[in-house]
Parts: sequence; C-alpha cells; structure tokens
Amino acid sequence: MLHPRQQVLLWTGAAAVALWSLIPFAGTIWASLMTEGQLVQGLIQWNDRPTISNYLAIFGIGQVSAVFGGQAEAIGRAFVNSIIVSVPVAAVGTAISILGGYAFGRYRFPFKNTLLFTLLTTRVLPPIAVIIPYFVIFASLKMVGNPWGLMLVYLTSVVPLLTWVLMGYFGSLPIDLERAARIDGCSRLGALWHVMIPLASPGIAAAFIIALLMAWNELLFAMVLVGGSPWETLSPALLGLSPNMPGFRTVFVMFAAASILSTIPPLILALVFQRYITGLNLADPLTSQRD
Repeated sequence: MLHPRQQVLLWTGAAAVALWSLIPFAGTIWASLMTEGQLVQGLIQWNDRPTISNYLAIFGIGQVSAVFGGQAEAIGRAFVNSIIVSVPVAAVGTAISILGGYAFGRYRFPFKNTLLFTLLTTRVLPPIAVIIPYFVIFASLKMVGNPWGLMLVYLTSVVPLLTWVLMGYFGSLPIDLERAARIDGCSRLGALWHVMIPLASPGIAAAFIIALLMAWNELLFAMVLVGGSPWETLSPALLGLSPNMPGFRTVFVMFAAASILSTIPPLILALVFQRYITGLNLADPLTSQRD
C-alpha cells in the first residue's frame, strides 16, 4: 500500500505525462476542424463552427503533391494502401516468428546464441545503410512501385524483432503442460498449436501490434520503393503534405486531418488487443534453456 504522499506524486507524474502526450494530439484534432483562414488567425481560439470538410476532402478525388514531384494518389487511397500492406506483413511476420520464437525459446541446438545475435544485428543496422542495395535489387526485379517488394522488405525487419520477442515469451511458459500434451499423443507441432499458442496469446497479440505499427509508420523504404506511385502508402503521402517539405504549398488543416486519420487504425488495434497486452510478461530469452 502506497503512502498518501507517494500516491500524490504518482498521480501527479501520471497526469503530467498524460498532458504532455495528449495536448499536441488535441491541438491537431482542433486544427483539423478549422478552415485555413481560421487557423491563420491562431490555434488557441474558440471555433464555434467546426468543419469536417478537411476529412471529406482527404477521401475525395483530389490529388496532393508527391515527394518526388508530379502527383500522388489522394491521401484516402494511401490510407487504403497502408492497410493492404501492413495487415499481411503483420499476419505473415507473426506466423513466421511464432515458429522461430518457439524453437529458440524451447530448445538447445548448435550455434543458437550466434544465430540470436545475428538476428539482433539485422535490427542494429540503420535502414539508410541498406536502402540502396534494396532499391537496386527490386529495380532489377521490376518491383519498385510494387506492394509485394515493400512487404518483403518489411518482413526482413519485422521477423527478427518478433522472433526475439516471442522467444522470450515462449521460454517463460511452464514446460509441464507441453510435456503433458506430448504424453497424450500430440506431436511437437500439435503441442505448439493446441497448448503453447493459446498460452502465449498475450505475447502473440503484442507481436502482431508491433509488426503492424512498424509497417504502418515506416517512411524511408516506403518513400524510396513506392513513393509517388499508385501504391504509395500513408507515411510518404503525409510527407508530401508536411509543412516541412520545401517547394510545396501546404494546407495545414489538411495535414492535421490526415495526421489524425493516420492514428485511427493503431488506436483501434490497441483497444481490440488491450486485454491480451495487459497479460504480457516477457522473460530474458538468453536465460531460458529448455529440453
């Protein structure tokens, strides 16, 4: 039981963090409900005539400037493209990582730690260091401007990270239940499917969310591989509207509305998987050695 003074400090700190996080978000929502003229007069003012015209315009037929010049697809189309790319990446990446995480978390085999640190090394390399080789490879395969190429690149980033995360979670689960399933006649894959995956559902849900957010928010590979094409995703499309982009006329209220729309899928995902995430408790993967 916390002392009353500790409770006050705890609640004060939580309120400060919440305000620090929510005030910019609330300001962006407020700006998205204004016209450009109202926003020029100042963000901190009462808006007695909020409008959703900015949101309607995003899903209209109008075009927005692309980062490479010319015309990009409307933000609404980029929104759909991001869903088309992110969901399969999250699903396939999580499925592959379940197998890898289970193997690394449960069994000993030669060069296990070497392979683990090799996986980690793929996450240490900055994306800018590998973007040119990726572009050359996919250009030779005629996969630039193609969502399949972007999905493959995302999987190379997602799978090592999720494997590391799920390895720790599988390693923390009690082994007795798996052994009981094996005694009852289950194969290793049968025990994984019927026993371990249900037990690991909090970790798997968290891994799926991590993968989807990585694919949803990624900018560099999306800008180089599909930027300015019909398959442009949301991040490079938003960059084309950004007030920081020189040479383009920025409609600030449109940028605010598009930014708010980009947060909706992650928020919905967090709400849907909240009850799974609250059960997450990862162990140290390198200390979990099983049979």
